[in-house]
Amino acid sequence: MQAQGNEAAPTPFSTGSTRITDSSHGRLADVTAIFVLSMAVFVWLILWFDNAQGITSNGVFKAVTIKAWVSDPANASLETSNYLYYPVMALFCRLLDVIGVFPGDPRHQLTIINAFSAALCLCIVYLLVRRLTGRRSIAWAAAAFHLSGAFFLNLAIINEDIMPSYTLMFASMALASVWFVRPTALRVALVSALFTIAWLFEWRLMFPTLPAMLLALAVGPGRPLARLGRIALFLGTMVGLAQVAVWLWGPQNGNPGPVLSLLWTGKGTAEGWAGFSMVKVELLWAGMTQYLAGGANIADPAVLKPILREMLATTFCIAVVAVLSLLILWRDRASPQSRVLAAIFGVTFIAGEVMNLYSQPQDPQMQINVMVWLTIGWALILAVVAPWRPLPVLGGAMALALALFAYNASRLAPMRGTDAVWREALPRIERNVDPTRTVFLLHGFESDVSELFYAWGGDWTYFDKLGPAPTAKPKFKLLALVNGPLHTPNATGEELAKNLKGQIERVMDLGYDVVANLVWTWSEAQVEASLATVADKEKAKWLYRALHENFTAIPTFSDPLTGPYFRLQRR
Repeated sequence: MQAQGNEAAPTPFSTGSTRITDSSHGRLADVTAIFVLSMAVFVWLILWFDNAQGITSNGVFKAVTIKAWVSDPANASLETSNYLYYPVMALFCRLLDVIGVFPGDPRHQLTIINAFSAALCLCIVYLLVRRLTGRRSIAWAAAAFHLSGAFFLNLAIINEDIMPSYTLMFASMALASVWFVRPTALRVALVSALFTIAWLFEWRLMFPTLPAMLLALAVGPGRPLARLGRIALFLGTMVGLAQVAVWLWGPQNGNPGPVLSLLWTGKGTAEGWAGFSMVKVELLWAGMTQYLAGGANIADPAVLKPILREMLATTFCIAVVAVLSLLILWRDRASPQSRVLAAIFGVTFIAGEVMNLYSQPQDPQMQINVMVWLTIGWALILAVVAPWRPLPVLGGAMALALALFAYNASRLAPMRGTDAVWREALPRIERNVDPTRTVFLLHGFESDVSELFYAWGGDWTYFDKLGPAPTAKPKFKLLALVNGPLHTPNATGEELAKNLKGQIERVMDLGYDVVANLVWTWSEAQVEASLATVADKEKAKWLYRALHENFTAIPTFSDPLTGPYFRLQRR
């Protein structure tokens, strides 16, 4: 991110009137050190944590698809919402197979790929902040702060799928923050190309940042017609590159025909996640605060009370950074750099949180890209304050980052070792139930689902093809309480209850045992709370009644890890 030719790096964020210019001294050495050190930290945490899922479970299901791309890429299917993610991750997994890193196990290989992506992201943070502030020490402090944030740290060491996409998107935002100050046709096209590759990995990343990019071009230098031309060039490059990607894949399974199908996939808009509610306002607050400290993926508002003090303290810290960084940007509002920076990171935040409020506001992967402004704001504050007392300010910033890292790492401790205990639990479960004659009734969000799905070879489409018991494939057969509200959000509570009752009775008629976990023991209020992000209370009540008014259950066995299981019977 160096200036081209003899351009001086514009660095308006300082206390004095003299602008600081930064030489390239030590930049390569610093970037190399940041990458190596952070990669070492992440790998150590991966081995120490021994929990590839961590606070989410999406990565397990992505790993199943990646397996298909590794074993038979010619017949694997593209997915428009993750268009490049699966084939590229499969390529990296094959490389890890060659060098003997978790061979044949994408579930764990993804943790290494995410760590690699996160280490690259920290290098980009360093380069951007050093370019913006002209200070090597502040760039180091910003990288340390970003590494220590709870959601970033969590997602860097588990198999959730967002980190490679996020790193690419952040790289495009960083490049735009520098190049859109003095935009040229080549610079605009290159930023658009990188931005497009990023959302081709994860489609939803397009929406918070696209309006930010366009606004940054609109407030940039030049006559109105020139700025309009840059916007058209950005959009044209984005659509053109997407079309080229479609052409290059050719007849690959799942490849969309018109490029419009790639530009708008509609992911999540027809599912239970979609829609605004007051519950999501609380969860949005949780997601924003847990991004910085704590790192919990909170889906039940009832969980907020025990961590209320943590959330209030974190809210105060975020508010202070927001107010001070906005004042700095307002002070330097005449600078094109300030306007572009505010557009890129400010609009991404605002648009992203509106989108999150509509979908999954508490989810780490939904917050990581929109809360990235926090690191930039922190760096701007340090750039203003550090010239007064450099040593105590920067020393304090590094100490704060270290304390934040230690706190967030300590919050991981209760979850460590999960992979090991599940390796022991799986044979125990299989000894007590015959998978060929069993359909599991689970909530759908618990770790039982992801662990059994990956280890026993689950199939989301098995139900309509299911024949009489016994059936060896798929080994893991699931009925999930959340499936109805999630995939048929327009159904009434009565319709959801009727469908769930019918599914249970159908598999019973085929000769299968229906075995439920702790979800059977939950009260009506607990079921309501567990479905808060995908269904209203009325629908939850109908589902609760569908179970307890039509079926009884007898204890089958109890596992030390997962708790009791119950076999359902008709009343």
